[in-house]
Amino acid sequence: MAELRKVVQPTRQELITYTIVVLVFVAAVMGYVFGLDQIFRWLMGVVFAS
Repeated sequence: MAELRKVVQPTRQELITYTIVVLVFVAAVMGYVFGLDQIFRWLMGVVFAS
């Protein structure tokens, strides 16, 4: 219980900021993975084209 009293909940503004940061980071990683997927897809088409 003593440890739980030390916990500080974020303010509304901090929560909004953290949420935006997480969403931007997830979108950036999604874009990166999508780009790699497109490059590998194109590369497989070049390598295995008949």
